[in-house]
Amino acid sequence: MTAIVLIGIGAGVASALLFASPISGTSLAFPLFVITGVPIAIAGLGWTPVAGAIAVVAGCVAVAVAISPIAAAIFLFLFAAPMAWLTYLAGLSRPNGESQEWFPLGRLLLHTSAAAVLGLTIIGIVIGYDPQQIAVDMTDALSEWLAVNPDLQTVPTREEIEPFVRLNVAALPYTLAAIVLVILVVNLWFAGWVTQTSGRLARPHERLWTVSLPASAALAFVLASLVSVLPFPLGDIAALMSGALGGAFLLLGLAVIHALTIGLNGRAALLTVNYVVLGLLGFTAFVIIAVGLAETFLHLRARRFRGAPPP
Repeated sequence: MTAIVLIGIGAGVASALLFASPISGTSLAFPLFVITGVPIAIAGLGWTPVAGAIAVVAGCVAVAVAISPIAAAIFLFLFAAPMAWLTYLAGLSRPNGESQEWFPLGRLLLHTSAAAVLGLTIIGIVIGYDPQQIAVDMTDALSEWLAVNPDLQTVPTREEIEPFVRLNVAALPYTLAAIVLVILVVNLWFAGWVTQTSGRLARPHERLWTVSLPASAALAFVLASLVSVLPFPLGDIAALMSGALGGAFLLLGLAVIHALTIGLNGRAALLTVNYVVLGLLGFTAFVIIAVGLAETFLHLRARRFRGAPPP
């Protein structure tokens, strides 16, 4: 038990340091910030969920003392609590004949979506999220920056800038929820890889491209997208749900693409082009989301492999 407590405290402090890395202002600050949840996930996967819970408490105390209680709340709901919960679920299993049945990857992805939505909603309440005020502040800041930019011959007026800013503020809940979902998934995957390499991961290796989502998730995504047009706050909460589920179907779409290209000549080149285009032209994400939605109802991978996935 002593080892579990020490591992938990160490992981919590490590996560707190990663969370505080943007203060340094270095080029590595953002990549380090993104992997804030990895130490907590490693503790939870490799040293039981108790170690993960201890890491959450230790990390929150460290952030509260070093930065502020509000920063500790952001740390808790954005990284710490979701990672502790997801590692607990990832370790759940039950006997299934002579083998163990583990918590399904698809349900784990849905819980990740829910964690992203809940965490961002609570953080919005804590910091007093107000889209109207954010739009005004961003418009003022952008106007001031453009006014002193020596490379511009014609400076756009505040009235010309405001529609662009408001469009981006309106899209913020969608994009932020999707980004947080992807960050949590990457944190959990990387922690699982590290734990498996060290020999402490009890859960067996699984092909990530086999992940699937139920039809109810697709219907929830469509419903949330429709409700998101309503005014703040209901519309923004629905937008968070739409963004998180959209991110989940984006990952599912990528999984389908990985599966459908198995055995094709030039598969590596095709996948590379897919990710490069996705990174440079973000709107292709909508096509990949559509692939994920289609998989839910048409079972494209089962048709491709005729119910027998390759080894």
